[in-house]
Amino acid sequence: MASAASSLGYARSTVTGHIQSLERSLGTRLFVRAGDGWLTSAGSTLLPHAESVLEGVDRARQAVKACDQRSPALNVGVTESLAEYRLPMLLRTLTRLLPGLKAEVRTGTPAELERQVLTGALHVALANSISDEKVLRTDEVGRRRLWEENVVLVGGPSLRGTVERVLTTREGCVYRTLTEQDFLPRLPHAEMVQVGSLSGVKASALSGMGVGLLPMTAAKAHLHSGQLVELPLRTPRTVVTDVVWNQRQCPSAVTVQLQRLRPAAAVVAATAA
Repeated sequence: MASAASSLGYARSTVTGHIQSLERSLGTRLFVRAGDGWLTSAGSTLLPHAESVLEGVDRARQAVKACDQRSPALNVGVTESLAEYRLPMLLRTLTRLLPGLKAEVRTGTPAELERQVLTGALHVALANSISDEKVLRTDEVGRRRLWEENVVLVGGPSLRGTVERVLTTREGCVYRTLTEQDFLPRLPHAEMVQVGSLSGVKASALSGMGVGLLPMTAAKAHLHSGQLVELPLRTPRTVVTDVVWNQRQCPSAVTVQLQRLRPAAAVVAATAA
């Protein structure tokens, strides 16, 4: 007992207490109480089973450690507008399906994100585009469409007469592109004012600074409450959102889940004609 206690780093009395407890649970003596103790026949019978249990516990520990080390580490790209309104939903879905998933997120324009996925610099990207634009299609890149949404040109409820300012996001954003292509030509007297992100456009419109283009997701609550009003200028084009991934670099467990994602129904503006 003394050598066992010394090897384990326990007091001899502690080891003795554990052995006595085990003997009581088995209903038999395992050691002959003499010197350091010899195994009884029952103890000799138990020994290989005990060793097997300990080996199994060690294998289980190693398996759990290896599983934790294999948890997918995901480099995710996203446009600024989607980081605000769509990325949390995607990450919640993936982390529910893949517990332990670790994601590092960076932002960029749709074109930048598509290039980075193609080169493998990003595993996955959530990118939006205008419905009639051509998108990258190659065997190297997987793609799944998740959302399609109408846009609305909105302003504060005090908006009257000629529109003086059109609020826009940064260059490279699809909402900026749609504003420039489909709305500014019909507002010849308006000045374009860049206010950054979609949140900036919404906040500026709410404060009465001008009008701006928003996805219905961002505008509908304020339209229903009367804090914002929709202008009659509309476009038949929508903003679509795809999840794209590098077929070779993206962890296989993530790829399987991305392929299973179901496209959401198109979001239609409540006041659309």
